[in-house]
Amino acid sequence: EDPATIILTMSHYKRDQASNRDALFGGAGSSGSGGGGGRKARPSSTRSAASPTSAASSPTAAAPRPSPRNNAGIRSTLGSTSNTPVNDPQITSGPSEIFGGKIASRNRMVSILNGQAKIDKMAEAEDNRLKAKQAMTRGIFSKPDPISAANFYKRAADAYKACGENRLERLHRIASGDLQMGQDAYATAAAEYTRAAELAEISDETLPRKRQECHKLHSDAATAWANMGEKGRSAESTVKAAFGLIMGQDLTAAIDKKALARIEESIETFVPDPLNRKRNYRRNGISAYDDPNADPKDKSALRNALELAKQNIVTDSYAHETLFQIGAELIRRRHYESALYALGAGTASLEAEGFATVSLSRAYVSETVLTLAMGDTVAASQDFQRVHLQRTSYLSSRECALGEDLIRACDAMDLDALDEARSKTGPHRAALANLEPALRGLVMEIRVSGRAKKEKKNVDVVSTKPAKIATAVASRAAAPTKPVLSSPKAELSSDDLLKETAASFEEMDDIMNQMGLGDDEEEDDDDDIDLT
Repeated sequence: EDPATIILTMSHYKRDQASNRDALFGGAGSSGSGGGGGRKARPSSTRSAASPTSAASSPTAAAPRPSPRNNAGIRSTLGSTSNTPVNDPQITSGPSEIFGGKIASRNRMVSILNGQAKIDKMAEAEDNRLKAKQAMTRGIFSKPDPISAANFYKRAADAYKACGENRLERLHRIASGDLQMGQDAYATAAAEYTRAAELAEISDETLPRKRQECHKLHSDAATAWANMGEKGRSAESTVKAAFGLIMGQDLTAAIDKKALARIEESIETFVPDPLNRKRNYRRNGISAYDDPNADPKDKSALRNALELAKQNIVTDSYAHETLFQIGAELIRRRHYESALYALGAGTASLEAEGFATVSLSRAYVSETVLTLAMGDTVAASQDFQRVHLQRTSYLSSRECALGEDLIRACDAMDLDALDEARSKTGPHRAALANLEPALRGLVMEIRVSGRAKKEKKNVDVVSTKPAKIATAVASRAAAPTKPVLSSPKAELSSDDLLKETAASFEEMDDIMNQMGLGDDEEEDDDDDIDLT
């Protein structure tokens, strides 16, 4: 064979082992098992195993032609035909899709068996399940072997994955994760729990059950990562567990208090509150670093909490992106205070890292925009002067100029200057283009005074109002009009007329005095002034 072909085959095998395993042992190749014919067919089978990724990027792969591999019992599809959710932009997606778009898209690209190949693979999965059950059985001369049982459960889950069986794969992933967790294999257990949670997001269960399973499985994965000492991965799994509680919720609806408290707790797993300058914007719960029995005036307790917070802050690469994504999701739901709490945590993470410049500038201007949207121009100006301008790299950035012009326009209540600063064709168009889409839209809603509010267009009310007015006018016009008769006034006597006139003058004098237009007795009259 050609050496280039052999090298290409081996590279494909190293990159995508799961697909090649299905191609080699799933009935994809020829039925013959020996001879040189099967050896020659291996490179083409290997290329077809890696074809889902290449077919997705190829422009000619929009309408795939039927191949012998598909006729042999394997069909390529995006996820399961019954479990793939409808992507509604107004519905909250699952946490794996919000915080791990690349992973979610990669997991959906699977090869599902059908026909005789699926029957054989299901039999293989059942055989692995029985082996796992037998490995956990205690005998006279044997004891349970959780490690072997976990491996067999994992093999069964992989087989069910090839068959497109969501529920069976999820159950066996959980069983494997539980056994691995008991043997202190935390990394493998966390991977199994995370995969099971991703399957729960696209399952056919009811929405409350999907939320409960997703929250529980991501929480178990966070526990496994924490036991292993991976603070960053544990915090990320905690965030996914919190957002699992609002999966399937309308984007315009407010988050309930319990779910919002979980989200804020997950933010603190990244950056503890003693290091977050925006900790006062937290809406629910208290910090895990606050001792309720400590004296508020005791400086040693505050110093110890600060030292403990510095040890637990997450400064991993791209950890701040998760926090900014949380802030963007909260901004879409109009939870501005909690969003500012999340952005403050992201800024603290970048400051503790000590290397970021461009990302830190964007974090600073994001805090400025969100504070102005909340209607607090004073706080935005103070943070800009006391914190943001103390960073040398921020002084020469485009984000600094944008934040300064926005604060100056809101401080002077100059609507024209505000419109010029946030114009898409203005001098700050580059800085605006680098912001998150949610923050970019929030800039357009900033007011010179007051909190940013989204304009609600109620078409039904507007359309029915003129009709109601027209009906009321027509009913008044149709009603018979009666002549208005002036009631005759009784004739007043001379004494009563003098009393009424005096009362009217007194009332007029009181009104003039209240307005400050009354005559003062100490002032001279105009007649005493000599105009010559």
